Amino acid sequence: MGWAAAIPARHAWTAVLISLPAIALVDAGTGPQIWFGPLYLLVICLAAWGLGRSAAIAIGFACAAASLAANGAAFYPAGAVAIEWNMLMRVVAVMLIIVLVGSVRHSYDREWQRARFDPLTGILNRQAFYESARAQDDHGWNMLAYVDLDGFKKVNDQHGHATGDETLKTFAATVSAMVREQDLFARVGGDEFLLFIPVGSETEGYRLARQLHQRMDAALGRLPYPIGCSMGVLLLGPREASLTDADVQRADQLMYEAKRDGTSLRISTTLDPDPAEHDAAVPAEAAGTMPVSA
Repeated sequence: MGWAAAIPARHAWTAVLISLPAIALVDAGTGPQIWFGPLYLLVICLAAWGLGRSAAIAIGFACAAASLAANGAAFYPAGAVAIEWNMLMRVVAVMLIIVLVGSVRHSYDREWQRARFDPLTGILNRQAFYESARAQDDHGWNMLAYVDLDGFKKVNDQHGHATGDETLKTFAATVSAMVREQDLFARVGGDEFLLFIPVGSETEGYRLARQLHQRMDAALGRLPYPIGCSMGVLLLGPREASLTDADVQRADQLMYEAKRDGTSLRISTTLDPDPAEHDAAVPAEAAGTMPVSA
């Protein structure tokens, strides 16, 4: 149901501005013999869901005006007092519906956010990362990076969990500013992160991996305690299949190899005929960083 929260406001406006005049025209053509109240109410609910309370109230008054123009006072009992009272009750009912729909939308958005985003850092969680990566239609080259913070446990032990949380939030905000809006960045463990970035070619993937790792380490190096990051990168060549668990496990393995070897960065590609033979352990000097011990 994520599509319901992702409907752009312009699409909601288009639907409202097309459906309201159409309903009003048919209502005027049929006269008071047929009641179009539920259809007007549907337009109001659409506005309350997709455009917000203020727009829904304006659309509600527009619907009332259209109904009155099409049917006059045919739906109201005779007598000025009765007409005013019935119109007031209808306005109150519509307002209550707008408030209820708006409240449901607010609750829906809140739960949708909780289901997709890490509560500490505000970036994607594991489930949302997998869903978004597997929904990618681009069958070109992609860079999958598994990142782990080196020295994070020592920061927690020596400076406290509050400092550790601030470190995670700072790192997440820093990396989010490095990548594009369409790139995927997620926290998938305590101090473990995943990146999924479309790249133009294998060469660009290698260059971007080294550049990102260098910038991540440089940002962490500005913190007042020793901390760095190890990164395992799997370059996914063009293929029909979407991201798999095996891809993530391979990137995770590359990260641990980089951490074990003290190189901090290790890159491989799915097109290697023998990954064990062709994995590239990138020297720290080439990546612009010094090895970081765990």
